[in-house]
Amino acid sequence: MLRKYKKIICATVIIIIVFALYTVNKIAFFHDPEFERAVRNTTIGNTVSGALQKEYPMLQGESPIKGIIWKKDLENINFVSIDFREYRVKDISDIKYFKNAEIVMLGYLSAYTGDKSIYEEEHVLDNLYKAKSLKYLDNLQLYNLKVDDEGIENIKNMFPNARVIIE
Repeated sequence: MLRKYKKIICATVIIIIVFALYTVNKIAFFHDPEFERAVRNTTIGNTVSGALQKEYPMLQGESPIKGIIWKKDLENINFVSIDFREYRVKDISDIKYFKNAEIVMLGYLSAYTGDKSIYEEEHVLDNLYKAKSLKYLDNLQLYNLKVDDEGIENIKNMFPNARVIIE
């Protein structure tokens, strides 16, 4: 009799564990908390853009994402723009979640007209190769980021089917 209950309990525990693993696999876990904050605060519909919120005041009332960020929701985003002046991102490896992104803009936007400052974090683009998994990437724009001449050529060669703009 006791043996029968053990089997039932074991089967129930196994079902719960399998369900938990399946659910956890659907959640987007971010390596960089600033990248996650940028995604939470600037996602509107199918875009991730802080500049879009600033440009259109009617969108400023949009509340940030609260709770769990699902991988499926990020796959539907087709425009990603992150300002490194506002969000001090150090690791962009989480760009891989935006599988259907057509345009990716990463930049250190000017604080004022004529500002020529650049983002000094040297290793921020080390994981840019993970953007190669974006199957619809058509336009990659990098502004005011620290990239040497060899790095520029490597980035352009890494994305032969996309228009790459580096300033």
